[in-house]
Amino acid sequence: MLVPLESSAMPSTRTARHLDVLALPRVPLTFSAALVGRAAYALVLLPLLYAVTEATGSIALAATAVAVYGATASLLAPGRAWLIDRHGARPVLAVLIVSFGAGVAGIAAASLLGAPGTLLIVLAGLAGACAPPLGPTMRVAWGRLTPDDEMLRTGLSFDAVIEELLYLAGPALAGLALAIVAPGAALFVPAVLVVVGGLAFVATPTVGEMSVRGVAPHRRGRGGSLLRDRRFVGLLLPAVVAGGVSGTIGIAVPVVLADRGGPAAVGIALGVFAGGSALGGLLFGAMRVPGSPARQLVVLAAALMGVTSLVAVVGGAVGVSVVLAVAGLFFSPIMIVAYVAAHAAGGEHRQNSATTWVNTGHNLGGSVGSAGAGVLIQAAGAPTTLVVVAGVVGVLLAVSLVLASARPAAEDASA
Repeated sequence: MLVPLESSAMPSTRTARHLDVLALPRVPLTFSAALVGRAAYALVLLPLLYAVTEATGSIALAATAVAVYGATASLLAPGRAWLIDRHGARPVLAVLIVSFGAGVAGIAAASLLGAPGTLLIVLAGLAGACAPPLGPTMRVAWGRLTPDDEMLRTGLSFDAVIEELLYLAGPALAGLALAIVAPGAALFVPAVLVVVGGLAFVATPTVGEMSVRGVAPHRRGRGGSLLRDRRFVGLLLPAVVAGGVSGTIGIAVPVVLADRGGPAAVGIALGVFAGGSALGGLLFGAMRVPGSPARQLVVLAAALMGVTSLVAVVGGAVGVSVVLAVAGLFFSPIMIVAYVAAHAAGGEHRQNSATTWVNTGHNLGGSVGSAGAGVLIQAAGAPTTLVVVAGVVGVLLAVSLVLASARPAAEDASA
């Protein structure tokens, strides 16, 4: 059953702080191990692009390799999560971690040996297909590491902030590495990180408990797909919206600032958006927000789109940066609430699937937002595009509220 965030909490944790959550038993070990493994994802894309380019002399083949890697990593994520829910986290994650590390190392070695583009693209696709869901599994682990909803929300907010910082620092660190070593050699770094951190995460008692608790009960009562649950789809749509807005920003801002500062201004504007998102996650995790997850998600997503739309009317790089900094404040909170809601929606036996669908929905929204924004901007310009996107978002959020508020059907009672 989906429950409001304000469900009963111990008085001592009603104002749970991030330091309080980090002080909980087993949190430092579990989270730090997962963090080392997750760092690999922030470091792999740039070296992959340059490694394939250097090996083949073709930026087109390199872009294809990156796209294939991203596609298999994202589209097959629900399947990998289902395997974890079906067979337990520890055995499935261990296989995926070793396979992914071997796949990335294989790309590194093949690129250094000058392998053909076709082979490198195939290897990239295979690596993406094995990408271990360390982030979603860690978010499930937060539910076992925290004693109540308030602590869970604070833990997830801290998780979201650190992930934002990882993806801010990762490309910069990868760029520095590429100035020192060959791209193929640089790829060995994420390969080692995911194996060392990932296997350390798998070895923690928390993941062991997930494996023990997750297998037998699931076999006794298998639920249908979460996408058949209207309430879950309703909660998923704001995550799709957040991804769509992010994807739209990535295309629209370079166009808006093309004659107002160029690439440097674009980099700053997108950077402050990410910074605002990190700050928003920290602030949201320290607050007690009334209302059900469904209402919180709709309000936050509407605010994100509403503020972002101001990019169409403000002038200059400073104005765009200020707007995006404010808009970013709403981005991480959307994902935090979506993950908290996924814990409830997934029940005891489908939490990995639920949190992974939040990730997948966000990524899908980002891809559609980027592609749609490109087409619309080419046809009608950035301001019109933002207005159209705002209209689509309004419709999706209305549908979200209706679906998330629906009474569970009789056939969903066991979900």
